[in-house]
Amino acid sequence: MTANLEKRVASLEKSIRLYQFLLSGIILTVLVVLITSFDNRQVPEKITARAIEVVDQSGKVVVSLSTYNGNGAITTFDKNGNYLVDIVSNTSGYGNLNLYDGKGKQTIQLYNVKNSGGAIAIKNKDGKNALSLGLMASGSGNLTLNNSYGNPLLFFGETIEKNGDIKVYNGSGKQVVRVASTVIGDGSVELFNSTGSRMVFLTTDVNGEGSLSAYNPAGTRIGRIP
Repeated sequence: MTANLEKRVASLEKSIRLYQFLLSGIILTVLVVLITSFDNRQVPEKITARAIEVVDQSGKVVVSLSTYNGNGAITTFDKNGNYLVDIVSNTSGYGNLNLYDGKGKQTIQLYNVKNSGGAIAIKNKDGKNALSLGLMASGSGNLTLNNSYGNPLLFFGETIEKNGDIKVYNGSGKQVVRVASTVIGDGSVELFNSTGSRMVFLTTDVNGEGSLSAYNPAGTRIGRIP
């Protein structure tokens, strides 16, 4: 009886080994098919949609691909839905890149000016332009520094004759000092009162000699040396 039992156990072990072999073969075949399927899967060459949104684990939109002003737009958001980066076009159809502070306030703007070129605006916490770097109509660069209210304080640019031009403003945005080059390329200094009227003009005369003129608030010259 013991010998018969041993034969049955041996036969059972042999069958189990056979089933294990067959099962391993089946699993291996399935894996090969799956891997082959993934390697040969078709990737779409183009996805067409009016808008695409990427959401986080909570379902909140963090990236949006859509349209703005009839052109393409890409916007990223933080977890609270506040703007972070915005790539859009302005009303003239030129590209804009806007950066935000995470609280909905725009802090940096890179944009194109119609018929001019690129420009950069750095804004303060209230959204007012604090620093502007851009191009004049001639294509020359200009730099403007503003106070906390957005009024100009300093301007660096060029004159109509493409000479250097520096303007100083008071807190109300009125020009009070101008240092520039004259039409003939000489230097000049102009002083203005608080309302923007020129009061003093220091430059050179036609002979290249120094000249100082004084004016009243109405703009009439009241004195000149020499």
